[in-house]
Amino acid sequence: MPGIAVFVVGLALGRWLGTAPLPGLQPRSSVLAVLGGVLLLLLLAVGVVWQLRWRRARARALAATRDSNQRIQALFNQAAVGVVQVDAVTGAFEQVNQRYANILGLPMDALRGRKFSEFIHPNDRAQHAALKHRLGLGDVQEYQLELRLIRSDGAIIWVEETTSPIGQGVQGQALNLGVVQDVTERRRLEQRQRDNEERIRIVMQRLPVGLAILSDEGDILYRNDRFVFICGYREEHAATSDGWWALAYPDENQRTKAFERLHQAKMRAQALDGNIEPSEYRIVCRDGTTRTVEIGGVVMDGQYLITLQDLSQRKAAEEEIRYLAFYDLLTQLPNRRLLLDRLQQALVAGARRQRCGALLMLDVDDFKTLNETRGHDQGDALLCQVATRLRDSVGTTHTVGRQGGDEFVVVLEDLGDDPVHAAAMAQEVGQAILHALRQPYLLDGQKCHATVSMGATIFQGLDDTVDELLRRADLAMYQAKNAGRDTLQFFDPRMQQVVRERATLEQDLRTGLAQQQFELFYQPQVEDGKISGAEGLLRWLHPLQGFVSPAAFIPLAEESGLIVPLGEWVLQAACAQLALWAGQPDMAGLVLAVNVSPRQFHQAQFVTQVLQALAHSGAPAKRLKLELTEGLLLTDVDDTIAKMVQLKQHGVGFSLDDFGTGYSSLAYLKRLPLDQLKIDKSFVHDVLTDPNDAAIARTIVALGTSLGLRVIAEGVETEAQRMFLQDNNCHAWQGYLLSPPVPVAQFEALVRSRASLPGLADLSA
Repeated sequence: MPGIAVFVVGLALGRWLGTAPLPGLQPRSSVLAVLGGVLLLLLLAVGVVWQLRWRRARARALAATRDSNQRIQALFNQAAVGVVQVDAVTGAFEQVNQRYANILGLPMDALRGRKFSEFIHPNDRAQHAALKHRLGLGDVQEYQLELRLIRSDGAIIWVEETTSPIGQGVQGQALNLGVVQDVTERRRLEQRQRDNEERIRIVMQRLPVGLAILSDEGDILYRNDRFVFICGYREEHAATSDGWWALAYPDENQRTKAFERLHQAKMRAQALDGNIEPSEYRIVCRDGTTRTVEIGGVVMDGQYLITLQDLSQRKAAEEEIRYLAFYDLLTQLPNRRLLLDRLQQALVAGARRQRCGALLMLDVDDFKTLNETRGHDQGDALLCQVATRLRDSVGTTHTVGRQGGDEFVVVLEDLGDDPVHAAAMAQEVGQAILHALRQPYLLDGQKCHATVSMGATIFQGLDDTVDELLRRADLAMYQAKNAGRDTLQFFDPRMQQVVRERATLEQDLRTGLAQQQFELFYQPQVEDGKISGAEGLLRWLHPLQGFVSPAAFIPLAEESGLIVPLGEWVLQAACAQLALWAGQPDMAGLVLAVNVSPRQFHQAQFVTQVLQALAHSGAPAKRLKLELTEGLLLTDVDDTIAKMVQLKQHGVGFSLDDFGTGYSSLAYLKRLPLDQLKIDKSFVHDVLTDPNDAAIARTIVALGTSLGLRVIAEGVETEAQRMFLQDNNCHAWQGYLLSPPVPVAQFEALVRSRASLPGLADLSA
């Protein structure tokens, strides 16, 4: 110690200075002896001071160490987690705190000397031993592990253990420090959460409603079993919303509409309460079937919970209920209730569009006798066959229903705006029905004949009521029975007369076609002052009535289907005439135009008919021009274009007749291989007095010119009209100004006499 060392040094020095001299030296003086004594005293004093200071410093250090140890021990004992020191090799407890003892349920004294491994659950010991071994080898600096411990009372708890080495103990053994925290409650809550999630998952999987979760980017994050069951599309088939819609709606237009409807519902949901309003969709499932589903959902944080509900069964049930309410169970036809509703709708539609309709009522002649002789089963079988033939005769555009018993009703709609024309169409349908129902029936393997009596009445607008129409048709039906049955009678006697006259005219028309009573008249067409060709117009020379107006027989031919053979005859006659003109120099350059009806044009063999007529006659195809009406384009534009292109390749020309009175769409004008537009005579007639007609005529000329088409006007009757057209760049025309339609000889004479037509003066020369 410093004080003792100083004291020893001082004592030695004093002795040296105050005692006898060393051998060989002179005795020291008394002064030196005094100095030695003083120095000795000083050194002794310094030694004492240093000794006191050292003791005080040592005391303070020991006190600090005790305080530090006490604080460490206090922290060790009062830590909120369990802390333990264990022998790194044996695993025996060296020191534990109170919290650790509480975790194991034992006093601290009872834990000293015991091993940590004694309390580890058997299933976790291997994992703990492996980590402890790696810590001992120095592979890891510490390890953390959740494991189970067995308390003194046998309870199993979960703890989180963190262990690291802390050096050597008093006896030189290696120590590990372990910090243990009881996480049993946390594990319990986590397990409860997992259990809840599993229950929710099971519930969602087994819900009778399809569920899917979509991300904001459109990925399908989840879909339950019901969702897959309804549509059939699993993750491997459609992982995204876009992929799912592409499968559910193969048609792009329908898919765009459906997807946009759902997108709008999502936007409304985000702006309002988050609920996506359910809506019905018609989807295609993976097995190819079509189902009606209801899609709705909820907007979540960045995601969408989508519900998918199959409405097929509900729709089927609704359909069955509706069917039972509105359809006859025996014949599967609309019953009286639905018939009355359809008839009322027909009246409203007719009033709105100013179109006529007809009501036909019929019952089976002598049905009561058949029922009594053959039995009700045979009677029901007959009614079923009658219903089938009625449906086949009328088609799907009109309503056929069972009034009750053996009475049936047919509602014909959209028969035109002329009552006479409507009656003629009703007559045609009625006769087709009578013919179909006259054919033998097969009842229980035996042939049976039955007829019906039919009454008809025409309606237009709401001036008539449903009850009044039924009464009229019923009276007309009994007139048919009184007239001998198996016939059709109209309620209005005057209408009946008109129908009979039209029926007679149709028969005469058929006879006239067979006996070659038709011929072509020719009306010259002028272009740049010269006759460039003619329009061939059909005329009928009736043996008794003389020339019959085309306005009388052409519509009848259209309705009866005779327009097809008539049109074929016109084509053959026109080609034959062109072949004759081809051998005459003054006629060879003429173009002959003929009208083609929509019904004729849409015949599958139309192109073949035209080409055969050209080939058989030897007529030049480039001199034949076919005039088509705009109404023809409404049926099948693609078919029309295909046929026109085929004939165009052979040189046949095309003119669009009556332009401006029908469909008049620029969309088809761009696509059709036309050569000419024809201004309808209704515009030409008032072109000088009606500014609208004048504007339309100018527009048609400008439109045709811009599309590279020639424009011709029909119905030119005055020089002023011709001059107006010429001033507006329309240089082709036809009309009574030059000549009405005339026989071929008269037309040829006119052509030869008029080599050029520069103006009206030449026409009157």
